[in-house]
Amino acid sequence: MKLLLENWRKFINEEYEPITTLRIFDFDETIAHTRSEIRVKAPNGSEATLGSQKEFEDYMKDAAAKEGIEAFDAVLELQELGYQIDFSDFSIVKEPEEITIVTDILKSFSEDSKTYIMTARRGNSIGPIIDYLEDIGIDSTQVRVMATQGKSKGDVIATMIKQKIMDDGKSNIHRIEYYEDSQKNIDDVFDKVCNNELLREIKPEDFELVVIKVIKNDSGYKLDSFGC
Repeated sequence: MKLLLENWRKFINEEYEPITTLRIFDFDETIAHTRSEIRVKAPNGSEATLGSQKEFEDYMKDAAAKEGIEAFDAVLELQELGYQIDFSDFSIVKEPEEITIVTDILKSFSEDSKTYIMTARRGNSIGPIIDYLEDIGIDSTQVRVMATQGKSKGDVIATMIKQKIMDDGKSNIHRIEYYEDSQKNIDDVFDKVCNNELLREIKPEDFELVVIKVIKNDSGYKLDSFGC
């Protein structure tokens, strides 16, 4: 949590840096494939081991519906109902395999951009992620790692846009490049950034969101892009 708050404070202090582009990368299944699993024990004693983001999202969606919970991320609410959810694998970077089609892009920095890794992991994962970036030859001083801890990434990105307002009343962010594998997160970001009436007045006329979806296939990974 301390690292999460520190990264957020650093972002706020960058409010007037001369940047026009935010590059935002998810971590798991975007920058690296890991062997991490989430283990869940429900109040009725049933157990599940979830080995992918989709498996976890599907389990959470079904469990939330069963319990009558409406939330973007129902982890805390389910835990309060007695679900034991073990995220310990995600406090480390476990047996990582670099996704080079993405990291080749990540390694290229420009002066008018700021690069973030925005992971849904918890705050204790920030240090291991930074160490991994160094291991694969990425200058971690050029990257800000933010752990959203189950918050809506769309809400976080919308707040980032609103925090950077220039004298003309417009955000200085003209372009966002968002790299992600999870369709749930992509839909959330697209909705909260493209369809957000509260952002309409502060977006520059040439504002552009480009979503780059990371798709695993039989031959490895490919990228598919779209935007607004």
